[in-house]
Amino acid sequence: MQLEITGLTKRFGSFTANDRIDLTIEPGEIHCLLGENGAGKSTLMNMLYGLLDPDEGEVLIDGKPTTFATPGDAIKAGIGMVHQHFMLVPVFTVAENVMLGREQTRGLGLLNRPAAAKLVRDLSDRYKLAVDPDALVQDLPVGVQQRVEILKALANNAEVLILDEPTAVLTPQEIDELMSIMDSLRESGTSIVFITHKLREVKEIGDRITVIRRGKVVGTTQPTASESQLAEMMVGRGVKLVVDKDPADAGDAVLEISHLTVIDGRGATVVKDVSLDVRAGEILVLAGVQGNGQTELIKAILGLMKPAAGQISLAGRNITKHGPRQRLDDGIGYI
Repeated sequence: MQLEITGLTKRFGSFTANDRIDLTIEPGEIHCLLGENGAGKSTLMNMLYGLLDPDEGEVLIDGKPTTFATPGDAIKAGIGMVHQHFMLVPVFTVAENVMLGREQTRGLGLLNRPAAAKLVRDLSDRYKLAVDPDALVQDLPVGVQQRVEILKALANNAEVLILDEPTAVLTPQEIDELMSIMDSLRESGTSIVFITHKLREVKEIGDRITVIRRGKVVGTTQPTASESQLAEMMVGRGVKLVVDKDPADAGDAVLEISHLTVIDGRGATVVKDVSLDVRAGEILVLAGVQGNGQTELIKAILGLMKPAAGQISLAGRNITKHGPRQRLDDGIGYI
């Protein structure tokens, strides 16, 4: 299936998020949509998937103009989308999530769960996705949950699969596994629109790369383009890809966290025995894949979550039992 976008435009009030976008997705290709955060990539794909109505332009499938009033229209046309934030029901099994919205029934209107499980196994085998149809989604790692989203799209016979920032929530190993899955889908004839802002990934997996900047297509190039060229297309100026800075001249510890443990509302330990210091005049970076406790740690520092153990000190004072208002008064800011 060839998918073509011509002159697609979307405005929000006086702000133009997409400005006369032209894009063609050929059958069986991985077409990377590259751009900074806020460049308009997701807005464009949300129009393509029927989540937003374009103000101008049209979408053509195999040369025929078509419109999508809802995601259901896009799905019927053979378009699937995996959102950055998954649309799964955590307490349902994999098979139940895949069959949701396209339920098969048997006698007395009962759900045909065995048929759904068989479909998941068949698709998993065909595309090397390795997902247990009977597993509860809430018990699965993030990378496997993403596979469930891909299975949902494939179960609807998607010929064009949109992946919106799919690596944002994955570990390096899970990213490698996703790349293998994308290769398998490409070999089967499925077209993929891969939305990202990561240069290494588009060079590794893409067949063609279209760059969007401030809502406009800057150009389409090949993965042989250098990272410097791609970066310049993204931001509109030369980019130095090597960090060059002087060592930090940090002072004494201002914020001290000692053996902090945080338990969420489900009873799961989301921060376990974390200790760190933030010194005056330094920038401390918390790095990690989304969903590994960074948010809960920050909420505990601000007083939005109560630690199960450990201590938080600011300028030598124990503020562990202070509430959010007190911590703001203590001198902690939160954006």
